[in-house]
Formats: sequence, structure tokens, C-alpha cells
Amino acid sequence: MKFNDRDDVISRNKLYRNTRKARLMGVCAGLADFYDTDRHLVRILTIVSGFFFTTPTICIYLIAAVILPRRPGWSYL
Repeated sequence: MKFNDRDDVISRNKLYRNTRKARLMGVCAGLADFYDTDRHLVRILTIVSGFFFTTPTICIYLIAAVILPRRPGWSYL
């Protein structure tokens, strides 16, 4: 992999956990990066979803935290 190939490896088409801007596991921050939205909005929507659909929200969040790969450290430039 060449130095200029970073954009091909880290793209908007791939979902990662963003652990640098994370509060718990980085799932909400990763979703915010993927959809190019504010991470606070995604966190608020997750909390609201947790009030109304507690079990599915927790299960989906934990599954996403386990399945999604961590964003590589060099991509935070």
C-alpha cells in the first residue's frame, strides 16, 4: 500500500467505530462520521431510542460494538 492509497482504505463507504471521539464504544461517533452528521445528534437519537425500545437498542448497540472494526489510528489526520 502506497502512502497515497489511504483514501481508498478509509472511505465514507465503510463503517468504523470512532474511538477518538467515543463516549462508550465509539459506535455513535462512527455512525456520525459515516453519515456526515453531528455525533451529538446521533447520541441523542440513540438515548431517545433507548427510552422507547430499550432491549433492541442495547442489543443492536452491543452487536455493532463487537462487529464494527476500529478505525485505524493513522486515519485521524
